[in-house]
Amino acid sequence: MSETPLPEPPKKRTTRSKILAPLVASVPSLVGVLVGAVTSHFAEAQKADFEREDRFRQSQIERIAAVAHAYDSMTGPLTAMIAAIQTQQPALCRFMPLASIAETRLRNANLLHGRLFSPGAVDPNGTADYGREVDALTSAADPGVKQAAVLLKTMIDSYVPMLASVDTADAQFAQKREAFQATLMFEVKVYFPERVRKDVQKATNAFAAIGKQAASVAAPNQLCTLDANGLSKKLLALTTDGTREMTSFAQSLEPELGDKS
Repeated sequence: MSETPLPEPPKKRTTRSKILAPLVASVPSLVGVLVGAVTSHFAEAQKADFEREDRFRQSQIERIAAVAHAYDSMTGPLTAMIAAIQTQQPALCRFMPLASIAETRLRNANLLHGRLFSPGAVDPNGTADYGREVDALTSAADPGVKQAAVLLKTMIDSYVPMLASVDTADAQFAQKREAFQATLMFEVKVYFPERVRKDVQKATNAFAAIGKQAASVAAPNQLCTLDANGLSKKLLALTTDGTREMTSFAQSLEPELGDKS
């Protein structure tokens, strides 16, 4: 009769296995906690990034609006300069050839020493002396001298109000341009992409060029060579293009911004 083998006694658990068992059992919980913590951290970091990006976009749009406003502020004085020229240019240029002949005649006779209407360089600092000489010649005994002087005085009296308006608007333009370059241009160079920086600089230079052309009428003999109507069209195109560029840049940051915005 065969013997039935006795069951083996249970193996004793080692001290190490007793320590590891609860740790192994808790691994899923630990993994869950760690994953949750990491996920929460990235979510918070992502939220902070989104908020930072949103604030930057908002500040960019505010800068864009400031540049667009600066364009408007420079457009106003330039428009006033050109309008003042357009108002008086037709009448003054109608008599400019006669004024040039009269001035040349008096200068050749050594009765007049300045220049305003005939071809050549004009000294802005000599206009007061020029006016005094012309005033004195309006009482000359020689009818030809008197007639020439009266014509020049009439031209001066018509020219001075126009030039005063141009000078006032030019001073305003210089102030607006200086304010733009002193404040906004720094932010444009720092915060705007290169393409937009170039567009802003190009527009600023174009505004300055228009102002310089309009201010050239400080020399009266330059008035009739200035295309004031063409200058007005150029300013309108510049303002329109500048506004379009700023709107396009704003829409690249916030696509929902429409043209009206």
